[in-house]
Order: sequence, then structure tokens, then C-alpha cells
Amino acid sequence: MVEFRSKFDGRQNTALINRTFKKLLWLFVVLSTVIIVMGIVAVAVPEDQSDVGLGIAVIVFGVLITPLGYFLSRFMQRSNNKASMFISPDTEEIYTFDEEYITITQKKGDEFFATSKAKYSYIHKAYEDKKFYYLYISKVQSHVIEKSSLTQGTLEELSSLLKTNLGRKFKAKKD
Repeated sequence: MVEFRSKFDGRQNTALINRTFKKLLWLFVVLSTVIIVMGIVAVAVPEDQSDVGLGIAVIVFGVLITPLGYFLSRFMQRSNNKASMFISPDTEEIYTFDEEYITITQKKGDEFFATSKAKYSYIHKAYEDKKFYYLYISKVQSHVIEKSSLTQGTLEELSSLLKTNLGRKFKAKKD
């Protein structure tokens, strides 16, 4: 059996946003490049003087679109975290993995208590990186488990359980 205990304080959401943004970075770079090229064309081949100013504005926007996208997503996530009573340092999450089941227990004092028990087929896909395990239950929803919150068993045991039960749906990248 492998067990993790952690506080559900928003760090998990931040890790998920960072992972998602890294996956979509190529899209931001392509979009940014297209916008910058449009601005360069407007500056290099202006039909009138207003095209130069517009071209410079478009170039600046193209340069800023990637960091703007990142910070906007972080801002929206922070707002969402503050609005959710459940996301709090007072909320404890316990993930337990055995040969057949994953059990997830979440509790916040006397206000909230929930336990879910599922077979590994519940997981759409799983991913491991240097600091976290990401257990996707759909293409857009994920449980994020911080490796440092391990309280029982080993990380190797969990990776082995995920590989055995998920096969190709489990990917490990320990960069």
C-alpha cells in the first residue's frame, strides 16, 4: 500500500496550470510569431504612416501574448481558489493506492468529509514528473499528488502499481 497525505491549499492547481501551460507553450509561440510577423510586415511595407504605429503595436502585443496568457491563467486560478471554500490549508487529502483500488479521502474539519474508492480503470491517464503525479479522470480534470507528501510505501511502488494497472496510459518523465 502507498499513501500520500497533503493539504489541498492550491499548490496542486498551480502545478496543474504550469503543466498545462508547458503543453500549450508551442501554441502560444506560434500565435506570437504570426502576430509579430504581421507587425513586421505592417512596419516594413506601410501603405501610409498609420501602418507603422499599428505595426509596432502589433509587434509589442505579439511579444507580450505568451507571458500575458500565462499570468492571466494564474490570476484566474487564484481567483477560483479564493472563491472555493474547499481549497484551503485546512483541507487534508489522503490518497491510498493498493493492488486494486485508489482511495481518495478529503476532509476539512467538521465541515466536509468525502471518500471515493475507484478501480484503476477510473483513471483516464496518469503522468509522473519530478515533483508530482497527475491522475487525469478526464481530459481536463486531474488529481495532483505532490511526491513529497508520501507517508507510506515508496514512489517506486506507486509507479509500479500505475504501470501495472494503467499500462500505456501511464507516462513517467523525471526531468
